[in-house]
Amino acid sequence: MDRTKILQATRQLAAAAEILARSGPKDSRFDASQMLAFFRQYDRPGLDVSVVATSDDELFERTGQAALTMAGRNEFAASHALLEQARSLLRFSTD
Repeated sequence: MDRTKILQATRQLAAAAEILARSGPKDSRFDASQMLAFFRQYDRPGLDVSVVATSDDELFERTGQAALTMAGRNEFAASHALLEQARSLLRFSTD
């Protein structure tokens, strides 16, 4: 996956996590804050995205879009599940 697509998807995921952390149910805000920090790490200057890989690029992109859409609609449980799915799709490549 190229740098632009990774950044776009991780920024959407971070935005969804931020919405959950601010407006979601109180019992899930801490977890959402942790996910926010997790996805923001991919937006650091100097990060070599060539070491970032997903197990399914297309699904990762669509998950970012869907998580942000669901968070914007206050569908917090659905957005949270999509954030967890996206996190499970990411890995660092050892190639």
